[in-house]
Amino acid sequence: MPDTIRLVLFILIAISAVFSLIKEFKKTEKKALWISIEFLVLFWAIWVIANIII
Repeated sequence: MPDTIRLVLFILIAISAVFSLIKEFKKTEKKALWISIEFLVLFWAIWVIANIII
């Protein structure tokens, strides 16, 4: 897969994880497991984006 397509894909995944985390933190009853999974997805996407750029 060309790097440009991978870069766009992982940027979209990171944006989705950020918005999901924002939505989860606004809830009165927060789910710790879901927040942890979303943080892992966000950090993974950032790591992949950094590796593509570098």
